[in-house]
Amino acid sequence: MSTIVEHAYPRVAWRNRQKMLWNPIHKKALKNLPEERVRLRVIEALMQFGWSKNRMSTEESIGSIGDTDMRTDIICYDRQFEPMLLVECKAEHIPISEKAAEQVGRYNRNVNAPYLLLTNGISDYWYAIDSESDKVMQRDERPPFLDDSSEGMKPDFTYWKDRGFAGEKASSKLQEWIQKAYSQFWLAKDQQVQYLNFGDGPSDVDLSHYYRINAVAEDRRIAVSTLNTAFGGNRMIIILNEEDENKAVLEINLDLLDDEKKGNSGLYSKDGIRTFDLNDYWELWQLKEMSEIAEQANDIFSEYVE
Repeated sequence: MSTIVEHAYPRVAWRNRQKMLWNPIHKKALKNLPEERVRLRVIEALMQFGWSKNRMSTEESIGSIGDTDMRTDIICYDRQFEPMLLVECKAEHIPISEKAAEQVGRYNRNVNAPYLLLTNGISDYWYAIDSESDKVMQRDERPPFLDDSSEGMKPDFTYWKDRGFAGEKASSKLQEWIQKAYSQFWLAKDQQVQYLNFGDGPSDVDLSHYYRINAVAEDRRIAVSTLNTAFGGNRMIIILNEEDENKAVLEINLDLLDDEKKGNSGLYSKDGIRTFDLNDYWELWQLKEMSEIAEQANDIFSEYVE
């Protein structure tokens, strides 16, 4: 089943120029780890469905098996603070297995929630406890208490800033564009989002973030992201990948572009760094789709990258 976290993004917090994740329940910064990202995306999705963060717990100890301490990923409680939903999260690269399903069922013996969710942020597996037989039954739909209340969500600039897609130093004009454009970029139902993890990038910007992947030709893909910097700046990052090898990075400084300053873009490849004015090639502010941005960037890559 498609996942409820498809268009839910975790909040980020910068600590000593390091991008970390922000847990809104415990109100603390955490390491940016794959399973943690999935867990926090589930929390964000549940909150979008209207579930109060005050009725969720994470990493709750529920006893032990032998020498192993059992800790749940997420428990959602009803208004009487009785367990309603137990969630077990896996990292995106880990496929959901029968062993994982057995684990969440085993944990639920100590929790006694009527509904279970097993997810890796790509696929969701829902289960319900049969009230008569006490057996775990797989469901082909979400529980009835999760409706589509998030469909009409209209995020403001703060929403995108808190989730690492925008920087606090954006001008009022840039903030207005971000608020209009990013919902189309990042909430469109017909486009998939993938988290890409990078080590040291060609510049001082942390490139690890959520990207939309656009196939522009066979074995040629372009990944596009918008992200903030440790100092509140705004960037658009476009990466060229050919035959599973990253060939070049186009970094657009949205703050400089908005301020109509030259040298607002840099192209990084094995040939070095090329700095230029994006307006000499295309008008970013007029583009409304990620696919349009990928096509325009592909022209630049075709001209300058071997």
